[in-house]
Amino acid sequence: MNRLIVPTDFSTIQEAVDAAHPGDIIEVLASGGPYAGATVSTNGLSLKGIGDPVVEDSSNGFFLNGVSGVSIEGFTVQNSVHGINLSSSNNNTIEKNTIQNNSVSGVSLLASDSNKIKKNIAKNNSVDGLNLSSSNNNIIEKNTVQNNIVQGIWLSSSNNNTIEKNTFQNNGIHGITLASSNDNRIEKNTVQNNSVSGITLASSNNNLIEKNIIENNELNGITLMTSNNNMLEKNTVQNNFLNGINLLVGSNNTIEENIVQNNGSDGIELERSDHNTLEKNTVQNNVFDGIELEGSDHNALEKNTVQNNVFDGIELEGSDHNALEKNTVQNNAFDGIELEGSDHNALEKNTVQNNSVDGIELLGSFNNTLEKNTVQNNGFDGIELEVSRDNTLEKNTVQNNGSDGIELEVSHDNTLEKNTVQNNGFDGIELEISHDNTLERNIVLNNGSDGIELEGSDNNTIEKNTVSNNKVNGINVASTSEQNIVIKNTALNNEDIDLVVDPNTNTVANNICNTSDPDGQCVGGC
Repeated sequence: MNRLIVPTDFSTIQEAVDAAHPGDIIEVLASGGPYAGATVSTNGLSLKGIGDPVVEDSSNGFFLNGVSGVSIEGFTVQNSVHGINLSSSNNNTIEKNTIQNNSVSGVSLLASDSNKIKKNIAKNNSVDGLNLSSSNNNIIEKNTVQNNIVQGIWLSSSNNNTIEKNTFQNNGIHGITLASSNDNRIEKNTVQNNSVSGITLASSNNNLIEKNIIENNELNGITLMTSNNNMLEKNTVQNNFLNGINLLVGSNNTIEENIVQNNGSDGIELERSDHNTLEKNTVQNNVFDGIELEGSDHNALEKNTVQNNVFDGIELEGSDHNALEKNTVQNNAFDGIELEGSDHNALEKNTVQNNSVDGIELLGSFNNTLEKNTVQNNGFDGIELEVSRDNTLEKNTVQNNGSDGIELEVSHDNTLEKNTVQNNGFDGIELEISHDNTLERNIVLNNGSDGIELEGSDNNTIEKNTVSNNKVNGINVASTSEQNIVIKNTALNNEDIDLVVDPNTNTVANNICNTSDPDGQCVGGC
């Protein structure tokens, strides 16, 4: 091993490189600079800057051409086309350099694998800070990549790379971009203040995005476009101008245990994205919805906490066959959960509470199942169905809501069974201009007005419900409602009349009550 010193032994870096043999160390003193760049075609060389020498004014500051085992450390590389350029070069180390003001990229890898790019500063380059093309199994670690005109780092057709513990900030488009790049690991980076999105994946699959801080970007925190089977886990995504996390036409991705907060639009938005899993995320204080699904089907939302968002907690728009289970949706300024034009969804065992408008609202939504949810302390209705049909509401607890417990408005062929509806501010269950619904075996207690009220609603079946201690009537079928079946209910101890129904226009039989209007319709009252 020989030590070659520039400018003591050689006047230029290129002369020293041309004279060196594998294993030699080339030391470049700052005092002789600035230097022209060099092309390295010999394996195993170590180039070390002493005192931060400047390399500039060449097409490449350093060009590694088909070499391995080369290290470049301690230089400022500037005013070139590419600062440091690796082509078909593997197992090299680029470390502790400042690469700046180059007309294309700071560090560029082309068809170069298993290199280490560590602890460099890549800034103010006219295109990308770091660029990988068809380059695999590289480690990009602890670099500061900032103020580049286009991307912080760009990966194209590059797989199995690790991007870890870097800072990507103030770049002109995205902090990190993957295009047609798979099986990469993006972990523990800080990605902030980039002019578009923090992290963007386009047609990139099976990547891991974990434990990053992604904040203050001018579009989305994380954007996935036509990207599948990615894992987004334990990231903090906050204070981005639009969405925290945005999936566009992406499938089979997992979004788990992230904190998504204080973003300028939705916390998490899925657009035309199917078969994704959102689990155990905390989504809070976003300016629009906490979680929004638009035209997105067969997704699973489980055990998320969605709170303090300025619009709805969770909104499904034109989204079908999704499963919402065991989520806590609370303190949102509009509805807790809203389904609009969304069919065949299952809402089970969610806690929906303290939202300013409705707990759960279905608007123009069909064939959904709401089961075993707790819907409480919401400002208006607990559950509202508007222009919605063929839905099943079963074994829900709906209590302490400011208006009705459950309201159906222009909604048909729905089934309400074995729900507990109590202590709501107005009616327990209200049907308005709604027909062919079935209310069976519900417990309706202590509501501020009627227990069950039908207004302008025909052909409904009210059977085997327990309706008691409501502040006005127990069961009230208004004169505008006809051809309803009211049988085998227990309506007792309501403050006004237990059972109000016209037997001439409705079928009334075998109800247990104390008082009725007209009289004489109670069987076995206490």
